[in-house]
Amino acid sequence: MKVFTEANPGLIQSSAIALGFFDGVHPGHQVVIGRAVEEAGALGVTSGVVTFRDHPRALTRGVHPLLLTDIDQRLNLFEQLGVEATLVLAFSEALCRMSPREYVENVLVGSMGASSISVGHNHHFGRDRQGNPDLLRSFGETMGFSVHVAPMVFVEGVEVSSSAIRQSIIDGDMNRAKNLLSRAYRVGGEVVRGDGRGRQIGFPTANVQLREFQLIPRTGVYAGRVRLSTNELVDAVINVGYRPTFKSRADSNDDPLVEAHLFDFGREIYGDKCTVEFLEYLRSEKKFDRVDALKEQINADVTMSRIVLEDVRKTAGEEPNPGGKSKQPA
Repeated sequence: MKVFTEANPGLIQSSAIALGFFDGVHPGHQVVIGRAVEEAGALGVTSGVVTFRDHPRALTRGVHPLLLTDIDQRLNLFEQLGVEATLVLAFSEALCRMSPREYVENVLVGSMGASSISVGHNHHFGRDRQGNPDLLRSFGETMGFSVHVAPMVFVEGVEVSSSAIRQSIIDGDMNRAKNLLSRAYRVGGEVVRGDGRGRQIGFPTANVQLREFQLIPRTGVYAGRVRLSTNELVDAVINVGYRPTFKSRADSNDDPLVEAHLFDFGREIYGDKCTVEFLEYLRSEKKFDRVDALKEQINADVTMSRIVLEDVRKTAGEEPNPGGKSKQPA
């Protein structure tokens, strides 16, 4: 997939494109992008996406919201959906000041050669969000492109939206988040050195320093998996929190730590770029009076996590995983 970062004239001669920030690339987003890919095939043009590197609210409100997917994750998901080219824009003051017509003429048509444009039912664009699907249709009549507006998408009677998925993750309801997102929720980062507490008590952990602006699930213990840069997918029990057994109190200004105990795994992986996948919330984080009590609880967490992960594999029709790790496609 080609990735462009500036809206220069004539990037693509002719395309069918999907517009949106697409945080999460959830089933509603997939319908919009899928329609662009279908149109591209029917018209014999390039399938594309126009999106933003950072959330527009970072500029308009001065605060960057926490995200379900960063730009690298979104680009990977776009490619999996069959997108051939993506224009990733910086949401700058100049772009923010563009009128809807200027945005369509200069970016969508002038740069991407749009002959077909797909959007969600609530899509807005241009200065002060003045543009909407109806205005886009009127531009299409004079500029020569068709417009396709995707309907709302429902899963188990719930409208799929980034905000609904975000709330599920904040609540620790990973099953609901998975259903709405169409895949398990994941965060990415680098394995860094911690203080070695886990190794000292017999449960070494991979401490993951997350990339910026990723939404962290509620504090607690989770059954999950860790995908390493080698593409190994390793079963794990994951702790999100402040380790109250070893700290007198959590600094409210600090983000919770994300650390994973990888099953049946003894290799050092400091510096590895990994992805942490949350499958089921097991329990809240607790303070233990004795280290032995903590070790007993972690043993119980490991047992429960193994049960959960085997159930996940059975549901997905995967082979049993006695060793705790496997190589699977991303």
